[in-house]
Amino acid sequence: MPEKGYSMSTATSETKLLSHGLLWFGAALSIAEIFTGTLFAPLGFEQGVIAILLGHIIGGFLFFLAGLIGANTRRSAMETVRIGFGRQGASGFALANVLQLIGWTTVMIITGAAATNAILPWGTAVWSLVIGVLIILWLVLGYSNLTRLNLVAVALLFCLTIWLSFIIFDPSSAVAGALQLTEDQGLSFGAAVELAAAMPLSWLPLVSDYTRTAKRPVAATVVSTLTYTFGCILSVSDPLFMPAKQTLPPLC
Repeated sequence: MPEKGYSMSTATSETKLLSHGLLWFGAALSIAEIFTGTLFAPLGFEQGVIAILLGHIIGGFLFFLAGLIGANTRRSAMETVRIGFGRQGASGFALANVLQLIGWTTVMIITGAAATNAILPWGTAVWSLVIGVLIILWLVLGYSNLTRLNLVAVALLFCLTIWLSFIIFDPSSAVAGALQLTEDQGLSFGAAVELAAAMPLSWLPLVSDYTRTAKRPVAATVVSTLTYTFGCILSVSDPLFMPAKQTLPPLC
């Protein structure tokens, strides 16, 4: 039973498994994730893969639990925080969530604009405005009404990931050279696991906002977790295949 003083949030429309799968797989396939994967490259392929898998298992498990709470209670992420911290206590988490969303959206816009400008050099300012308008359009329409568009977007992102993989495999490409790190820029194994875990954990303030509208709560949470985790592992692991300028010594 809902706690006194809190109203149970009801979704105006229930979302299907396909919508959740496309949404989270698309969220995981991005240039930002691939660039983050360059930090794992100096560890070497074996240590890098282990760190990525271990971190995503840890983070993905907590991602699943947070999404399941929202799916079962039909509450958004910030509403579920009220269960343990009350209205006043949840205000601090809500403010921190708004600030981190503004910051992360800014990073994504800048990264996307820089990448797009490399293909069509119209200027990063122009592409930043275009991407910003597209984000606003997505918010206005709502993700439940964009299933077909999400399908096209995810397909294009997947093709882009494969294309970037071939570029990275080519040691003479400018992209591969730009992504290579030296020894002093690399992470320790522990820090790499922490970074990998932080990627799904960064979505904890948002995952319930989507799973709460699921037609099948548990199944949608499982699909969301698996598609995001798989897609993120795919993106982050990409740079591990590129030739490294220097190879770090094996970790003890």
